[in-house]
Amino acid sequence: AGVGQRAAAGTIQALLTGTVAYIVWELTSLWINAKLAAERTASATTSEHDDGGEGGGAGGSRLSTVLPLARAAIKIAILVVAVLLALGELGVNIAPLLAGAGIAGLAIGFGAQKLVADVVSGVFFLLDDAFRTGEYLEVAGTFGTVERISIRSIQLRHHEGAVHTIPYGEMQKITNFSRDWVILKMKFTVPFDTDPNLVKKIFKRIGADLAADPEHGPNFLQPFKSQGVFDIDDVGMVLRGKFAAKPGTQFTLRKEIYLRVKAAFEANGIAFARREVKVTVARPDHDDEPLTPEELEAATAAANEVVPTAEPAAKPA
Repeated sequence: AGVGQRAAAGTIQALLTGTVAYIVWELTSLWINAKLAAERTASATTSEHDDGGEGGGAGGSRLSTVLPLARAAIKIAILVVAVLLALGELGVNIAPLLAGAGIAGLAIGFGAQKLVADVVSGVFFLLDDAFRTGEYLEVAGTFGTVERISIRSIQLRHHEGAVHTIPYGEMQKITNFSRDWVILKMKFTVPFDTDPNLVKKIFKRIGADLAADPEHGPNFLQPFKSQGVFDIDDVGMVLRGKFAAKPGTQFTLRKEIYLRVKAAFEANGIAFARREVKVTVARPDHDDEPLTPEELEAATAAANEVVPTAEPAAKPA
């Protein structure tokens, strides 16, 4: 007696449980999606720059990285709890199900230790805030921008288009090129007779002009400045300059600095040093005549033995 009433009541309770679970999921999903939209909008507003196709741009916020994973975990948790509660309302004894789930979890854990290691490693990487979506990383010699983060692996998009999928368990060391700030050092080789103090003044003026520029100035954290003579080789003096910038803007700034340094050097009569190889061909009887093809080939071979990648090409004399 009363079986029908109990079944009807259980069915109603199960439907109510499902309804509550659906409402909870929708509210949670709406909140997470709103936070994600706000984070991505802020990230897009603050990182509108050209990275020169070389990667290294600033990534998203920590929330925009963690929230998609949290959304998936919450969805699974709500679904599992709702199903168990609904079965309990329908009169199904869920204790054996819980025990079976525990045994199955242990079996899966022993049989898929590598998978468990990947998941656990990923949790600790996310807790350490080691990377975020949109950041440029080096992982075990693989370079790329973080495009997708799952519970067991990360996907890196190389700046040439290739996508690399790397399990967390194989990530022993991570180098992040997009966190907070970057320093770029630039080398310029000039002839030995160049005045380093003049070059220092030129670099300082260029740094001040760029810092005051409304387009490029906000991207500098430290202005471009000279570091003096860095090295001396067989071609000339190697001068170095450096600047600090926001991640992802350094390549655009580097292009602009190269253009301004070139123009300033030309205006001050400074030339870039370049490697040249001169080969003298002994021709006492007919120096004024042009070289034969055989002599040109021999002179070129002699120059390449000294400097295989001589630029510009060897000039026989």
